[in-house]
Amino acid sequence: MSALTDKVVIITGASSGIGASTCVHLSQYNPKLVLASRNVTNLTKVSQECQAKGLSSDRILVIQCDVDKENDLENLVDITISKFGQIDVLVNNAGSSVYRSIMETTLDMFDQTVRTNLRAPFYLSQLCIPHLIKTQGNIVNISSISSTKAFPTAVAYCIAKAGLDHLTRTLAVDLAPKKVRVNSVNPGVIITNFQKNAGMADDIYTQYIDRQKSLQPLGGAGDPEEVAKAIRFLASDESSFVTGQLIFVDGGRHVFSPC
Repeated sequence: MSALTDKVVIITGASSGIGASTCVHLSQYNPKLVLASRNVTNLTKVSQECQAKGLSSDRILVIQCDVDKENDLENLVDITISKFGQIDVLVNNAGSSVYRSIMETTLDMFDQTVRTNLRAPFYLSQLCIPHLIKTQGNIVNISSISSTKAFPTAVAYCIAKAGLDHLTRTLAVDLAPKKVRVNSVNPGVIITNFQKNAGMADDIYTQYIDRQKSLQPLGGAGDPEEVAKAIRFLASDESSFVTGQLIFVDGGRHVFSPC
């Protein structure tokens, strides 16, 4: 596929999980990648993996960025334009959660979850849109199956991702006259460190992953590269007439009701 050649692609949360896998997967299509995350050490490793896939180092820009900080998001866009001169694709991938019931979820926890999963994509999209209009580019938001299903102990995360889904739809309508597409990828349970980072204990995590064999019909928990493939499609010109869509990469779980 040549539809991503020379496209400038910003990926937040690029240091691990789905973000890192997306960077490595896209590398074989010769884009110009902007890897953004708080963890520069891991970003450097991801950059090296991208180079191992054949992407030259001058096509990779590593930027330390905390998406919860407005100045960091502004710097991310400014540095990208200074280096590459344009923005073709924004992948709003960075996300976080905490596992708490509503009575255990403090306002600070709620605000933090919404800030990372909804406010940051809103503001970064706002910053990138003038540049995306110039290139007739696109935005790919990384949401979750949690946006449409209610899960216990994930109230703030479910709410934030539901908001992100509707941000996707609303921006798709707002930006269609400018030929800027906006879509979402909604993963099911994917094997990353996301759940453990959110506070899930190791023994519970093992049971949780095993349980997906009966909940995600195509074979249990997914691999990050499966999500990366969907992101690649939406980010590329191959999806030139697709906007406002939520693509579930969940092994069929969103349509499955176990007996």
